[in-house]
Amino acid sequence: MNSHTYLRDPVGIVANVTKANAAEATHRVITELEQRGIAWRLEQATAQCINRPTEGLPFPKLLRVVSWLIAIGGDGTILNTVRQTSGFDIPLLGVNPGQSLGFMTDTLLEDLPATLDDVCQNRIDIIGRHTLHATFCAPQEALTVELPPALNDVAFVHGAQARLIVLDVMVNGAFFTSYAADGLIIATATGSTGHSMSAGGPILFPSTEAMVLTPICPHTLTNRPIILPRGYQIDVRVGTPQRDVYVSLDGQVVRPLPPSARVVVQLGTYTARFIHSKRRSFIDVLREKLHWRGDLRGSSAT
Repeated sequence: MNSHTYLRDPVGIVANVTKANAAEATHRVITELEQRGIAWRLEQATAQCINRPTEGLPFPKLLRVVSWLIAIGGDGTILNTVRQTSGFDIPLLGVNPGQSLGFMTDTLLEDLPATLDDVCQNRIDIIGRHTLHATFCAPQEALTVELPPALNDVAFVHGAQARLIVLDVMVNGAFFTSYAADGLIIATATGSTGHSMSAGGPILFPSTEAMVLTPICPHTLTNRPIILPRGYQIDVRVGTPQRDVYVSLDGQVVRPLPPSARVVVQLGTYTARFIHSKRRSFIDVLREKLHWRGDLRGSSAT
C-alpha cells in the first residue's frame, strides 16, 4: 500500500469518548496529522468531545469518505470499531492514550509521531486479523440469525448463578466432547492474548488462520485447549443438566442460549486490517505487554 495514498485521502479519527483523556489525545492526534499535511475527518461523538460538533460525521458516513482510521482507546475501542467497519476495506491504526494491556492498540500516544513518520515513509505493515463468523440457530422457532463478526472470541458463560454448565460440542458434524466447566471460549489468533490466555490457552501470532477452543476451569482436567485450523466448524449447544447459558461476542454482544438453540462458529471471510510500524514486531509487543525478562544467562554465560 503506497504511502501517498494516505496523504491524498483523509484519515478518520474515532475516540472512546468515555475516557477521561479522550479530548487531550484527540487534539494530539490532530496536531501530529496536520504537521505532516495529512487530511483528517472526525467521527461525530469524537467531534463533540473536543467541542467541534459541526465537523463530525456519523460513523457510517465517515467510513465512506476516508481511506484509513485512527482509533483512540483500548482494545475494547478496537473491537467495537472493527465490528462497525465490517464490509469496508479500511485499515486501522490503534492508538493507546494510556498504559493499558491492549495488544491491538500497540501504538502509545507518545510514539505516535514516529509511527506517523513511518506511515508517510511507507515503513509499515498491513496485518490481516481473522474474525469469527457465528450463527445462532433455534430450529424449534425456525430462527437463524447471523451474529456480528467477532475479532477476539465467542464465549459461552453461565448466567446470574455461578454454577457449572455443560456444553455439548460438535466439530464438523461429529460429536467432539461435552465440557463441564465455568464456560468455553472460542478465540481467534488475535483473541488468543485475551480471555483465552487468562484461561490457560496458547498465544498465536495474529496472522494464524486458526481457532483456539479453551474451556474455563473444566471439571475434567484432561479437557485442555485445542487449536483448530480454518475449515473446521464448531457447533455448541447446552448439555445436561440445563442451566442458564449466555453467548458473548468480544464481551460486547451478549444473548441467551436457550436449550433448544445452538451456535455454529467458524473462521469468517472478513479480515480486519491493522497498520503496524515495522519498528515493532508482535514479539516486541509480547515482551512489553507481558513483561517478559531479557537474557537470563547474563554476561557470564559460557
